[in-house]
Amino acid sequence: MALSSLTSAYSSNSGLNSLIAQYMSLEKRPLSDLQSQRTKLYSKIDLYTDLNSKISGLLDPTKDLASADNSSVYNSRSVSTSESKEVSATTGSNAATGTYQIRVKQLASGSSVQSSSGLITKAAVVSSSKVAPGSGTIDVTKSFGDAGFGTAPTGAVTINGWTSSDLATYASVQAFMDDVNTNAAANMYYDSTEDTFYLEDTTSGSLTFTESETPGGSGFFTQVKMRNAAGDYNSATAVTGIQADVLLSEANFDTAVSGSGSFKINGIEISWDASTDTLNSVINRINNSDANVTAYYDTSLDRVVMNSKSTGSSDTITLADVSGTFLMNTFKFSGQTASGGADAKFTINSTSSGDEISKSSNDFTINGINYTLKQANVSAYTENTFTTITVNQDTSAIKTKINDFLEKFNALTSHIKDKSGVDTEKFTRGPLAGNTTFINIRRQLLQIVVDKVTGLTEGEPNYLRKIGITVDSNLKVSLSDTSAFESAIKSNPKAVENLFNATNGVAKKIESLLKPFVESTSSTTGSLIDNTKSTINTQITGINNRIKSMETRLSLKENQYRQQLSKMQELLNNLVLQGSQITMLTNSALNMMGT
Repeated sequence: MALSSLTSAYSSNSGLNSLIAQYMSLEKRPLSDLQSQRTKLYSKIDLYTDLNSKISGLLDPTKDLASADNSSVYNSRSVSTSESKEVSATTGSNAATGTYQIRVKQLASGSSVQSSSGLITKAAVVSSSKVAPGSGTIDVTKSFGDAGFGTAPTGAVTINGWTSSDLATYASVQAFMDDVNTNAAANMYYDSTEDTFYLEDTTSGSLTFTESETPGGSGFFTQVKMRNAAGDYNSATAVTGIQADVLLSEANFDTAVSGSGSFKINGIEISWDASTDTLNSVINRINNSDANVTAYYDTSLDRVVMNSKSTGSSDTITLADVSGTFLMNTFKFSGQTASGGADAKFTINSTSSGDEISKSSNDFTINGINYTLKQANVSAYTENTFTTITVNQDTSAIKTKINDFLEKFNALTSHIKDKSGVDTEKFTRGPLAGNTTFINIRRQLLQIVVDKVTGLTEGEPNYLRKIGITVDSNLKVSLSDTSAFESAIKSNPKAVENLFNATNGVAKKIESLLKPFVESTSSTTGSLIDNTKSTINTQITGINNRIKSMETRLSLKENQYRQQLSKMQELLNNLVLQGSQITMLTNSALNMMGT
């Protein structure tokens, strides 16, 4: 029976695996211990990472409050202006506080140049009013009968001695205008935005035009408002301007444009091509270049205007054609000299012209105040007119920084308390329990905020509580008395600053206490927390190596057990087989003897 039971235990893979698992569970106990140690070390890394974050979080506002630099929070300034439409202002750190009366006689301006005359000076005529009835427009792609006229134009027209076909024979209004533009020494087009027809001479001669229909009838010029009911034709002298969105080669400039070329503005070369460019595209190319000018086409003057983006009396615009005569002849800049720029002229807290200040720009900085002049407010400095700029210490910025400091202070001290506590009911200890270093940090921090600050001027507040900052029963620090703080910061802001950034000031002491924990003390030495984490990581690396080695050994051990037990199983199976054979022989012999 014993042999049979033992054989049964090894008769299946599951039984074999179960035995191997039992053996290996004993072998793996040291591995489990190492893995447990590693987990605890990872927890320590997380603990010190959190501490680093909390300490750094407090150190940031502490440094600001400990600083005596010009860029410190104590030098933050607020600024207001009595007339922002005339002068606006902002301040940087350390701007002189006070009230400034600004009298602006002249704004800074840049150079400017424009065409010497209209780009088109040929005879032209334009519709005297809108053509389509109501708010409609003419669809020039349709025939005269369907284009949208109140009364469809009929008959023929004669322009500069050329006579058209009957209007009814044209497939569209545009086909008629194309016929005019090809044969009549004229340029006709329709502006759908203005609902207006234009007719321009293209030969620099006189412009003549008539229609075959009687006055007040359905003739073309009557229907497009170029002839009145009495039969009088509109004067052919009106300046119509250039079509800015048609190809240069098709626009009716006084100087016809063909081919391609380039010109320079302030040394920047700009190209043009009459077959692909329009007036608008050339102007856009100028404005998008580095020529430092803003160009536009003034439709009311029929001129191109260029204004420098810079300002000041030394500013200028230089123009030159490189190939072609587009700039000088087409834009009519020939002989034109850019008007010089001008400096801004103003006084600060003075009515004397002898105190006049000149600046090449309307944006400038004086004594830490950034001014932007927007509008002149006097013609003479003796006038009792000015814009008042008021600069004060920004006490709200100081208060915000102190509140941030207090919030981060409480976050750190509470964190250390939570992590160093001992639960006597659950018999558990926090990860910092017994860690005298960080327990002492918390104690020292709390001591600093309640201690007297020594070395201050007699009569100045020398405790945080004297400016409204107190510690409650839960050892939380807060700005509990805002009235006391506001009174202190307004009456003597320097005294509040000294309480924090003097040699023995609160912020100075806390900065000195915390910096070694999160900042390197030299180029070769890391911070205390970084060094601690580095030591822990070294321990983790050592444990990882031991775990790897142990896992290799355990794998070999498991294979060894498997081989040994497999051989034992094979041996037992053979014994069972032999026992069965003996039993069979014995039974056979007994049967024969009984017979």
